[in-house]
Amino acid sequence: MSNAIHDVRRSATVACVGVALLVLLTAPAFGSDLEQQLSDLFVGRSFTLRNFYRGSHLHYGSDGQLLDKPEPGYWSRDGMIQISSVKLSRDNELTLEAKRVCVLFEPSQGEFSNVLTGDKVQVSVQLRTDQLNLQSAAPILQRVLLSSRDRLADLVPPYWSNCLRRKVDRIDKHSPWECESTDKQVVPDFQGRKLSWDVPPPDRSLHNGMQQYVLSHRIAYLTEDGITNPTVTVAPDPVFQWEQRRTKLDSVTLVLAFTVGTDGRPHHVVIVTPAGMGLDDDAAEALTKWEFIPGKRGAVPSTVHARVIFDVGLPNSRPPLPLR
Repeated sequence: MSNAIHDVRRSATVACVGVALLVLLTAPAFGSDLEQQLSDLFVGRSFTLRNFYRGSHLHYGSDGQLLDKPEPGYWSRDGMIQISSVKLSRDNELTLEAKRVCVLFEPSQGEFSNVLTGDKVQVSVQLRTDQLNLQSAAPILQRVLLSSRDRLADLVPPYWSNCLRRKVDRIDKHSPWECESTDKQVVPDFQGRKLSWDVPPPDRSLHNGMQQYVLSHRIAYLTEDGITNPTVTVAPDPVFQWEQRRTKLDSVTLVLAFTVGTDGRPHHVVIVTPAGMGLDDDAAEALTKWEFIPGKRGAVPSTVHARVIFDVGLPNSRPPLPLR
């Protein structure tokens, strides 16, 4: 793991990432110094930015709305910050100096953990004179940061739903970790089932030659009697932005489930084995651009359940073992 990344703490569940803003702001505050009160509540604690905004400087108005051009990011890569200081200027600008925190899935433990990325962010909120007290500032800050009233699973793309609403588990120590599915019709079990394998065609686009990581991937189709398997024809590689900047991370394997529709496009994309750090989102975005010759029952196109396994490693790293 890169020297720029240090473990913060291990989260028991993904839903408990960060400290609930609402709980802190309803705690009793003493004194009239807003800067000191907010420092006592915020410094050293982690919070999730609403809309998971990217950027090193985020400037909000007195209504809690972002004044800069919005650049929403991924919750596991861009959403969390750990606040290191709180300052209130003479012109009533509240500034939170913070460090970016990302969420990483640890396969050795089957848990998500929070890691500091080494990136810094400054969050500033322009307050009015009548907002210079904890009671008035609280609603503004709740528009900037998530609180315990917010459900993270409701704010992220649907493909994260199983991993955030259910636990990550595995059958035994030799099996891969998987997020429990809430709907087996959409994400059926592949363990012990008859599978057929396919390898996407090489992506020879420009970005492929600039990668600072090694990517291999393969597709498993759930074989059903009387239905021919799809064939992948177009499969642009994901551009793993995190790995491109953080090239000393350990090898990562992530798995997405999807259905190849009768139109030859992926549908119902769901994360099965997560990685975090935004890699899952990059992979899901790329998958929406893939094209297939659909499976058929006789001459009629038919839907087929599939999974794609992405193995990401460092240059000159050993290739991963096959996923059985």
